[in-house]
Amino acid sequence: MRGCATRVILLALVLLASLLAPSTIAAGGRSVTPDFGSGPDEGDVIGGSFTIVAVNTTDVDALLLEVWNGSVWATMVNLSSSPWIYNWDTTGVVDGDYRLRMEGFDSGASLGISLSGNFTVDNTDPANLQFAVLSPDLGGGSAISDRAWFDIPSTGVLSFTWNATDAHLSHAALTGVPGPGAPSNDGPGFFAYRWDWTTGSFPAQGTWTAQLKVFDTASNSATANLYIGIDTVGPDVGTPSLSVGSGWTDDTSLSFSGLNIGASDNGGCGIDHYEVRDSADSTWTGIGNTGGGSIALQEGVRTIEFRAVDLLGNAGSATSAIISVDQTNPVAGGWVLPELVTNLFGGVTASVQASDDRSGIDAANTTLYYGFDADGIGDPPDLTNAWIQFGTGQTASLPSSIVWSTKQGQYLSLKAVLQDNASNSASSPVQHFIVLPSLDLSWESASVDRLVVRAGSGGIVNITSVLISNEPWTGSPSVSLQTAPADRDSTVNWTTIETRTLSSGSLVDLKETLIWSVTILSAGELDIRIVIDGDYAIDEKDEGNNEVYVVAQGAEPGMIGVVPGFMPDMLTVILAGLFISIWMSHKRRVTLQTN
Repeated sequence: MRGCATRVILLALVLLASLLAPSTIAAGGRSVTPDFGSGPDEGDVIGGSFTIVAVNTTDVDALLLEVWNGSVWATMVNLSSSPWIYNWDTTGVVDGDYRLRMEGFDSGASLGISLSGNFTVDNTDPANLQFAVLSPDLGGGSAISDRAWFDIPSTGVLSFTWNATDAHLSHAALTGVPGPGAPSNDGPGFFAYRWDWTTGSFPAQGTWTAQLKVFDTASNSATANLYIGIDTVGPDVGTPSLSVGSGWTDDTSLSFSGLNIGASDNGGCGIDHYEVRDSADSTWTGIGNTGGGSIALQEGVRTIEFRAVDLLGNAGSATSAIISVDQTNPVAGGWVLPELVTNLFGGVTASVQASDDRSGIDAANTTLYYGFDADGIGDPPDLTNAWIQFGTGQTASLPSSIVWSTKQGQYLSLKAVLQDNASNSASSPVQHFIVLPSLDLSWESASVDRLVVRAGSGGIVNITSVLISNEPWTGSPSVSLQTAPADRDSTVNWTTIETRTLSSGSLVDLKETLIWSVTILSAGELDIRIVIDGDYAIDEKDEGNNEVYVVAQGAEPGMIGVVPGFMPDMLTVILAGLFISIWMSHKRRVTLQTN
């Protein structure tokens, strides 16, 4: 292209000179010989269409152009009119060395012959082009399907090499490379046969078709292409489909698929594989290129991450899923329920204590069961011979149809099948609760009228006791008064002084007052107790509160005298002090006591 432009400029100058030049006649009347105004000059290499311009043609009315091929002159053209220009298609001759001859005529008379310089015709394109890019990370660049990929920074260098065969090689140009800008030509003159191309601002990702174009001095050219790409950006990953939902799970592994759906390397080198990890683990695990796989699940609220990796090893941004994992069964505690007695009515509320540290108890799927057992060791309960469901959650009411008045001495058996929000389940240990009688007889109070009396037939102590019932009762309880020496040992038994059977209905009003008399015949302290139902004929809720204790003391007859006057004598003072001392030492024992 540059050679053609040069020839056009020269042609224009020659034409202008030929028009402006005056007619020149040499001395003696001879005309000027026509000559070559645009070459070819000595040593030129031309090709394609070459324009031959004749100058000094004022007297010319015919012009003969001939070419010398090294052996003969061959006619190229006979021009018979102006302009004296000929466009010679050099492809009509074989490549080689030539010379032109020009002869002008005026009315048939020769005006003389001019010769051009020796030149070479070259219409052969450069051959054996070699074009390569050095050290690609992937591919070779010979085709789009074999694009040469580079994972290089913006300040990186792309190195290209080239070579070609041509007898008249001029220069080589490289275009179509990452910008901004373009490399300078290699040649003419000195050839490096290489470009180390850098701009300092290569893009992070893109594709280019790098083109090598080699020229010879006749402007013949040949081209070669390389397909290159830069990719430093990881690919986008698709949205996975998960085997586990958004709630809690007890699964030990997570299956997933669909990472390849919608995944893209956005014009880069392409996706190589996909990776997954638990965010608590720094290591990514490759799962191939199908977009599916599985990962083991550990307990806790886990963040599972997924990403795609391209063929150059660039990893894209991760997408994540929150998976809540609970693989531990719930833990059961005891039961909370009211005291079971025979006067219960309606539904009795029972609550099981349970815990689950992670997902929590799933009340809707936790089931409560009951039954009745004869001895408190059955599973299933032997009286109902099966477990009966009575509710869900941790708290429910037993059926109101249970007739508790018929359940005395039986055991209410309870168990729960617990489930947490991750579907882990466990059964609570079976627990048994005895049904007690509702009746409870006890003493409200007991007291003596005197703590110390003179021992003997006159030493009478009166005891007032108040018997109470926790519910109106029409029965007839037996009540006994018993005594024993205070200084007794384990071989001494209580002596029953009196037994009374209360009339039926005496405790309908919940209370009965009983007054007893005990004669202290001998000196010393005496323990006195009053016992309800001593032979255990009455079923009660609590048999442990059926006894009450008081104490009294018999004194020697000589220890107590008659007061002689208003002013006490020394003996009276001593006796009074002794009495107070005895009374103080036994004051705390004059209280309501139970065994």
